[in-house]
Amino acid sequence: MEQNLGWLLARAAFNWRNTVDHYMEDIGLTQSRWIALLHLGRMGEGCSQSELAADIGIEQPSLVRTLQHLEDAQLIERRACAEDARRRTLWLTAKGRQMLGDVESMARKGRQKLLSGLNREQRQVLHECLNQIIENANHLPQADKK
Repeated sequence: MEQNLGWLLARAAFNWRNTVDHYMEDIGLTQSRWIALLHLGRMGEGCSQSELAADIGIEQPSLVRTLQHLEDAQLIERRACAEDARRRTLWLTAKGRQMLGDVESMARKGRQKLLSGLNREQRQVLHECLNQIIENANHLPQADKK
């Protein structure tokens, strides 16, 4: 059973993103854009581009194009940091806040579909187990990760 856990986690994550992505079609956002908005909403405005990339789990150069699209759509603003000129901080526009609300609503619909058949206790156990796996991974020495 344990030998399949990694595959099951990866498959569940893939299906989760694709299901939510299906709901996002209604509001016209690609996966990279709605993921960036959700993470920005969760992290809070004023975070840096590199902090957002790390939170999403991608390299900063991969995020730059997505941020440009969000900025072109007037959903976010990138501002220079007063303390560090190399650092760019991210802020939602009024339009971006509205879109984030729509994204959260669509994500909720997808989440409800994916979690159907699991009662509250099962959902809580799943949540705790996944958090423990993430916590364990975050505490591995770098040498152990290789």
